[in-house]
Amino acid sequence: MAQRYAKKKKHSFLKNVIIMFLSVVVAAGAFYVITQNLSCAQQTIQESIYPIKYREYVDTYSEKYDLDRALVYGVIKTESDFNPEAESHVGAKGLMQLMPESFEWLQGLRKEELDESMILDPETNIDYGCYLLDYFRDYYGDIYTAVAAYNAGFKVGEWLKDSRYSNDGKTLIDIPYKETSQYVKKVKKSEKMYNKLYFSSK
Repeated sequence: MAQRYAKKKKHSFLKNVIIMFLSVVVAAGAFYVITQNLSCAQQTIQESIYPIKYREYVDTYSEKYDLDRALVYGVIKTESDFNPEAESHVGAKGLMQLMPESFEWLQGLRKEELDESMILDPETNIDYGCYLLDYFRDYYGDIYTAVAAYNAGFKVGEWLKDSRYSNDGKTLIDIPYKETSQYVKKVKKSEKMYNKLYFSSK
């Protein structure tokens, strides 16, 4: 009788262990599925916030001017959020928010003459926006200094001469204009997100 009871007790114990093991496996599987779905949902949300648009033009002109694609997307995201008809309160226009006078000045540098309405053409705007970034990078010698200049223009040169803002006359350790400081931070954040979402090999 005692042996039969011991066998029955042992069988019940093994059964409980198996049930517990299967429960753990099922729970782990459910947790994996849920986390994968959450990860996919998060990725989808992030991609909707940081979309890839006008890729043909971004690829073409980032390569032409040797710019990081993620940086170009970051500038477009920050400047216009991909609205080709965007116009700022100071008159900057298009995807990369070019000022009409800058657009005209750049045409002179390139010995081109375009109708002023072309500033809103997505391909032209991205071409000239990338050209301006490349110009400032060559002029100042640093890409993020170029990004600051894209927002603040040649005022950046004054900051580079001030030891409060630059240690080497090339890179900025601080930016005295809040608008430009926030602008550079936003571009860097967007660039980081574009690299994470689409260019993870970098």
